[in-house]
Amino acid sequence: KIENAGQRIVDLKGVLVFRGITTGFNKAFIINKEKKNELILADLNNDQIIKPLLQGRNIKKWTYNNNGEFILQTGFDINIQDNFPHIYNHLNIFHDKLVRRDDQGRSWWNLRPCRYYHEFERSEKIIWGLTADKWAFAYDDKQHYLPSNGYILTSVSLPIKYILAILNSKVLKYYFGFIGVMTAGGAFNLKHTTILLLPIPVANNLIIEILSRKVTDILNLQTQNQDISTVENEVDKIVFKLYNLSYQEV
Repeated sequence: KIENAGQRIVDLKGVLVFRGITTGFNKAFIINKEKKNELILADLNNDQIIKPLLQGRNIKKWTYNNNGEFILQTGFDINIQDNFPHIYNHLNIFHDKLVRRDDQGRSWWNLRPCRYYHEFERSEKIIWGLTADKWAFAYDDKQHYLPSNGYILTSVSLPIKYILAILNSKVLKYYFGFIGVMTAGGAFNLKHTTILLLPIPVANNLIIEILSRKVTDILNLQTQNQDISTVENEVDKIVFKLYNLSYQEV
């Protein structure tokens, strides 16, 4: 029933999954808020390539915890030495490590070539960690980047909040038990090759709107530190029907 009711994510036109950035040496490229403020105080232009970052461990169900970390998005061919000298000075501290990386761009201070850097800066996306102790996908509208232990999903066809409602449902958590694997410690291994196989039902516009609105309600309740269980149950009941399941079947 589950497979027949939906299309696999890999087959959904306009829906894409990407892995987080591999820097080759996180210690150089990932900075804290104090270092960010220092670099921007030195030169306001530095703000152009200092991007907010979330680690997989910061991601919860529906939302995430801010961690005060940022990534130096030096791109594949940006001339950091000439255009961002203070960032160059910071990276130069790690020169010996960075110059030996396999994952580098045109110069030793650049990141590896990547065709989807812009996807991290979409107005909204779904994010999750590679390993998670709970079944958890989160909504992001703050253009966070993720390192290689995280993933993002973007869509130009189905609304992001609708997809998020489906992903966070009890139905797909149950379905994962048939196609996914758990780590030795009992955590979900949410690698992209598995997530791409999850079947997503394409509902009518009314249901899509209702589920998207309920996700908005959940996010607002979380912001106010209020209980979300009632709305989550409402979401699950709708999702069960989309898969032609009764609420007791899973």
